[in-house]
Amino acid sequence: MDSIYLSNNSKVINGLRDMMDAAEDDAAGLIGCSYVDVATALLIVNIAKLAEDKPDWFPHGKWATIQNIQSLIDEQLNQLFQVRIK
Repeated sequence: MDSIYLSNNSKVINGLRDMMDAAEDDAAGLIGCSYVDVATALLIVNIAKLAEDKPDWFPHGKWATIQNIQSLIDEQLNQLFQVRIK
C-alpha cells in the first residue's frame, strides 16, 4: 500500500505535527514529511476529530483538513481492494 500525501503546504504539515505533539509527546515524529503510511493517516484523522479547532493546527480549517485526509485514505484503500480483487 502506498503512502498518503498529506500536503505540500508547510503550514498544514507543521500544524498537524503540533497537533500530534499536543496529543502525545514526540508524536510529531510520525509525520516525517508530507507522506505518511495509511495507519498514521488514520491516527491523525482520529486525533484531529477530538482536537481543538486551532487555526495554527488547521490553517485550512479543521473539518476541511479531516475530510481531505479521509478522501486520500479512501482512495488508497480502494486501490488496495481493486488490486486484490483482480
